[in-house]
Amino acid sequence: MKHTVRFVALFVAAITAFAGLILSACGGNDADATLLESSETLVVIQANTTSGSMQDAMAKFKETGEITYEGSESEYGFYLTSVNGYTPDASKNEFWAVYTTLGEYEGIPYSSAEYGIYDYKGASCASASYGISGLPMVEGYLYILTISTY
Repeated sequence: MKHTVRFVALFVAAITAFAGLILSACGGNDADATLLESSETLVVIQANTTSGSMQDAMAKFKETGEITYEGSESEYGFYLTSVNGYTPDASKNEFWAVYTTLGEYEGIPYSSAEYGIYDYKGASCASASYGISGLPMVEGYLYILTISTY
């Protein structure tokens, strides 16, 4: 009985370690970023390394209690419904807009000034072409969530 319990414990530990390696290799929640600003209608993040997505970075800030957000997965990626307790007012045509200083990366355009610009302390951030789940965190770039209207 003692040997069976020890074997099961070692087996579970090995599986857990293996799963961690697989998740790391697949680009799991490994985004390293700094939360520069967080309020009811504005979140500003700066990537410290090139890894993960904006959603990964936000998940880490959520785990530490620095921000809150709610949403759901859709066929287009993660859809934000609330950030830091603020839900956009549909009667005012509000939505959570994503802006970034990241333009083209590895041949893919991740933002376009054609759809809007947000100025953050002298940095011109263009409207993101992808949502938070499809936007890669690239070292040195800014990522902004703010309330906008259409």
